[in-house]
Amino acid sequence: MTKIAVYLVIALVLTTFESAVVNFLPIDFFNPDVGIPFVIYTTFFLGPQAGLITSVVIGLIQEIVSTSPSGSLLFTKASIFIISVFMRNKIYIDSKYSFSFVCSGAVIVEASLFLALSYLTRGESRDMFNVAFYSIPNAIFTGLLSLFLFSLIGFLNVKYFNKPQ
Repeated sequence: MTKIAVYLVIALVLTTFESAVVNFLPIDFFNPDVGIPFVIYTTFFLGPQAGLITSVVIGLIQEIVSTSPSGSLLFTKASIFIISVFMRNKIYIDSKYSFSFVCSGAVIVEASLFLALSYLTRGESRDMFNVAFYSIPNAIFTGLLSLFLFSLIGFLNVKYFNKPQ
Protein backbone atom coordinates (compact mmCIF):
# COMPACT_ATOMS: atom_id res chain seq x y z
CA MET A 1 0.00 0.00 0.00
CA THR A 2 2.93 2.30 0.63
CA LYS A 3 4.13 1.83 -2.94
CA ILE A 4 0.77 2.82 -4.35
CA ALA A 5 0.71 5.94 -2.17
CA VAL A 6 4.23 6.94 -3.25
CA TYR A 7 3.41 6.34 -6.93
CA LEU A 8 0.20 8.37 -6.62
CA VAL A 9 2.05 11.28 -4.99
CA ILE A 10 4.62 11.24 -7.81
CA ALA A 11 1.78 11.10 -10.36
CA LEU A 12 -0.01 13.99 -8.62
CA VAL A 13 3.12 16.15 -8.70
CA LEU A 14 3.85 15.32 -12.35
CA THR A 15 0.23 15.86 -13.42
CA THR A 16 0.16 19.22 -11.69
CA PHE A 17 3.47 20.13 -13.33
CA GLU A 18 2.13 18.97 -16.70
CA SER A 19 -1.02 21.07 -16.45
CA ALA A 20 0.79 24.12 -15.11
CA VAL A 21 3.89 24.24 -17.29
CA VAL A 22 3.32 22.26 -20.46
CA ASN A 23 0.13 24.11 -21.37
CA PHE A 24 2.06 27.39 -21.48
CA LEU A 25 4.66 26.10 -23.92
CA PRO A 26 4.04 27.21 -27.50
CA ILE A 27 4.66 23.66 -28.75
CA ASP A 28 1.31 21.97 -29.37
CA PHE A 29 2.65 18.50 -29.99
CA PHE A 30 4.62 18.30 -26.74
CA ASN A 31 1.95 17.09 -24.35
CA PRO A 32 2.91 13.77 -22.77
CA ASP A 33 0.35 11.96 -20.65
CA VAL A 34 2.00 11.28 -17.30
CA GLY A 35 -0.91 9.23 -16.00
CA ILE A 36 -0.67 6.37 -18.49
CA PRO A 37 2.71 5.01 -17.31
CA PHE A 38 1.51 4.89 -13.70
CA VAL A 39 -1.74 3.13 -14.61
CA ILE A 40 0.09 0.56 -16.73
CA TYR A 41 2.90 0.02 -14.21
CA THR A 42 0.62 -0.51 -11.24
CA THR A 43 -1.69 -2.79 -13.20
CA PHE A 44 1.09 -4.93 -14.63
CA PHE A 45 3.41 -5.10 -11.61
CA LEU A 46 1.25 -4.50 -8.53
CA GLY A 47 -2.01 -6.14 -9.60
CA PRO A 48 -5.50 -5.17 -10.72
CA GLN A 49 -6.57 -3.71 -7.37
CA ALA A 50 -3.67 -1.27 -7.33
CA GLY A 51 -4.26 -0.49 -11.00
CA LEU A 52 -7.92 0.30 -10.37
CA ILE A 53 -7.08 2.67 -7.52
CA THR A 54 -4.39 4.34 -9.60
CA SER A 55 -6.56 4.73 -12.70
CA VAL A 56 -9.44 6.26 -10.77
CA VAL A 57 -7.24 8.66 -8.78
CA ILE A 58 -5.19 9.75 -11.79
CA GLY A 59 -8.34 10.07 -13.90
CA LEU A 60 -9.92 12.30 -11.27
CA ILE A 61 -6.76 14.38 -10.91
CA GLN A 62 -6.60 14.92 -14.66
CA GLU A 63 -10.31 15.74 -14.75
CA ILE A 64 -9.77 18.46 -12.17
CA VAL A 65 -6.93 20.18 -14.04
CA SER A 66 -8.29 19.62 -17.56
CA THR A 67 -10.74 21.49 -19.72
CA SER A 68 -11.94 18.38 -21.54
CA PRO A 69 -15.57 17.23 -21.38
CA SER A 70 -16.62 15.97 -17.98
CA GLY A 71 -15.79 12.35 -17.33
CA SER A 72 -13.87 11.78 -20.54
CA LEU A 73 -10.41 11.45 -18.99
CA LEU A 74 -11.70 9.24 -16.19
CA PHE A 75 -13.39 7.04 -18.79
CA THR A 76 -10.24 6.75 -20.89
CA LYS A 77 -8.04 5.98 -17.86
CA ALA A 78 -10.49 3.31 -16.73
CA SER A 79 -10.54 1.89 -20.26
CA ILE A 80 -6.73 1.75 -20.35
CA PHE A 81 -6.86 -0.02 -16.98
CA ILE A 82 -9.33 -2.61 -18.28
CA ILE A 83 -7.25 -3.19 -21.41
CA SER A 84 -4.14 -3.54 -19.22
CA VAL A 85 -5.85 -6.12 -17.02
CA PHE A 86 -6.77 -8.20 -20.05
CA MET A 87 -3.32 -7.81 -21.61
CA ARG A 88 -1.45 -8.45 -18.36
CA ASN A 89 -0.89 -12.12 -19.11
CA LYS A 90 -0.36 -11.58 -22.84
CA ILE A 91 2.36 -8.91 -22.83
CA TYR A 92 5.65 -9.45 -21.05
CA ILE A 93 7.33 -6.25 -19.94
CA ASP A 94 10.95 -7.04 -19.22
CA SER A 95 12.68 -3.73 -19.81
CA LYS A 96 12.06 -0.03 -19.84
CA TYR A 97 11.92 -0.14 -23.63
CA SER A 98 9.04 -2.61 -23.78
CA PHE A 99 7.32 -0.56 -21.08
CA SER A 100 7.82 2.55 -23.21
CA PHE A 101 6.36 0.80 -26.24
CA VAL A 102 3.27 -0.30 -24.28
CA CYS A 103 2.79 3.23 -22.90
CA SER A 104 3.07 4.75 -26.37
CA GLY A 105 0.48 2.32 -27.70
CA ALA A 106 -1.81 3.11 -24.77
CA VAL A 107 -1.66 6.83 -25.59
CA ILE A 108 -2.80 6.11 -29.15
CA VAL A 109 -5.61 3.90 -27.83
CA GLU A 110 -6.58 6.63 -25.36
CA ALA A 111 -6.71 9.23 -28.14
CA SER A 112 -8.89 6.90 -30.22
CA LEU A 113 -11.22 6.36 -27.27
CA PHE A 114 -11.36 10.10 -26.65
CA LEU A 115 -12.24 10.75 -30.29
CA ALA A 116 -14.94 8.08 -30.29
CA LEU A 117 -16.35 9.40 -27.02
CA SER A 118 -16.44 12.99 -28.28
CA TYR A 119 -18.09 12.00 -31.51
CA LEU A 120 -20.67 9.66 -29.98
CA THR A 121 -21.71 11.86 -27.07
CA ARG A 122 -21.67 15.32 -28.61
CA GLY A 123 -21.32 14.71 -32.30
CA GLU A 124 -18.20 16.83 -32.37
CA SER A 125 -16.00 16.22 -35.35
CA ARG A 126 -14.34 19.60 -35.88
CA ASP A 127 -11.20 18.86 -33.83
CA MET A 128 -10.91 15.19 -34.72
CA PHE A 129 -8.08 15.80 -37.15
CA ASN A 130 -6.06 17.76 -34.56
CA VAL A 131 -6.46 15.07 -31.89
CA ALA A 132 -5.56 12.35 -34.37
CA PHE A 133 -2.61 14.33 -35.74
CA TYR A 134 -1.15 15.16 -32.33
CA SER A 135 -1.68 11.69 -30.85
CA ILE A 136 1.48 10.32 -32.53
CA PRO A 137 3.87 12.99 -31.13
CA ASN A 138 2.13 12.73 -27.75
CA ALA A 139 2.68 8.96 -27.82
CA ILE A 140 6.35 9.45 -28.66
CA PHE A 141 6.88 11.96 -25.84
CA THR A 142 4.93 9.79 -23.40
CA GLY A 143 7.12 6.85 -24.39
CA LEU A 144 10.23 8.93 -23.71
CA LEU A 145 8.81 10.05 -20.38
CA SER A 146 7.95 6.47 -19.45
CA LEU A 147 11.60 5.49 -19.91
CA PHE A 148 12.48 7.93 -17.15
CA LEU A 149 9.52 6.91 -14.97
CA PHE A 150 10.32 3.19 -15.28
CA SER A 151 13.89 3.87 -14.18
CA LEU A 152 12.69 6.08 -11.31
CA ILE A 153 10.23 3.45 -10.08
CA GLY A 154 12.92 0.77 -10.39
CA PHE A 155 15.27 2.92 -8.32
CA LEU A 156 12.59 3.44 -5.67
CA ASN A 157 11.85 -0.28 -5.59
CA VAL A 158 15.49 -1.25 -5.11
CA LYS A 159 16.47 1.57 -2.75
CA TYR A 160 13.41 1.93 -0.52
CA PHE A 161 11.07 -0.99 -1.07
CA ASN A 162 13.77 -3.70 -1.34
CA LYS A 163 12.17 -5.37 -4.32
CA PRO A 164 14.07 -5.67 -7.58
CA GLN A 165 12.12 -4.98 -10.72
